[in-house]
Amino acid sequence: MKKSIATLAAAMFCCGLASPAAAALVINDGKYTDAVSISDVQGTIKDVNVYVDIEHTSISDLDIYIGHQEVAGSMKWVQLYVFGDADQWKNNMTAVTFDDEAATYINDAAPPYGPDLSFKPSSNGPDAYSDSNLLSYFDGDSAAGTWWFYVYDNATEDTGSLLNVYVDGETAAGQSFRVDLVTTPVPLPGAVVLLGSGLGALAGVRRRSRQK
Repeated sequence: MKKSIATLAAAMFCCGLASPAAAALVINDGKYTDAVSISDVQGTIKDVNVYVDIEHTSISDLDIYIGHQEVAGSMKWVQLYVFGDADQWKNNMTAVTFDDEAATYINDAAPPYGPDLSFKPSSNGPDAYSDSNLLSYFDGDSAAGTWWFYVYDNATEDTGSLLNVYVDGETAAGQSFRVDLVTTPVPLPGAVVLLGSGLGALAGVRRRSRQK
């Protein structure tokens, strides 16, 4: 199904956007790296896709999650990618969209991933830190609330970062992931709402402690 894309400026409310010169967000060994976006969009979620751009010298070191908390609601987590899905020493997840309707699970594809490809979240998920590996888990929720993007680096030595995403060929400065929502009733022309993350919006909130 082809989806028209609403403009970023009209559709997005972001928390703590960095300046256009902001550096990429470093992924630290043995720690969660997080980014956050706050949405005041009204409507019920019908479909969710997640766009991400990660540079890393061993992409299989990572666990990747997307979380959503409705206003005054509980947090829900979907695991997008599972540690060990790929061969070691394969680099990068470049301009990848996670989409339940994609043809291939990401763990069935050969890394490096992308550029500009779509995958289903890993069929090897979820783990003990997530509720599902299906983005449809968010269907029926209110679109308003807070979206969290988490990357956990399970191994040492290899390094990486969350890069700035691109919208309509332009750098969306200060953003390290994007959530594309289809909602009902339609809150904006075009039916799809784009949410970006603020690289500077790491407010010290952590999902839960985790021992390496």
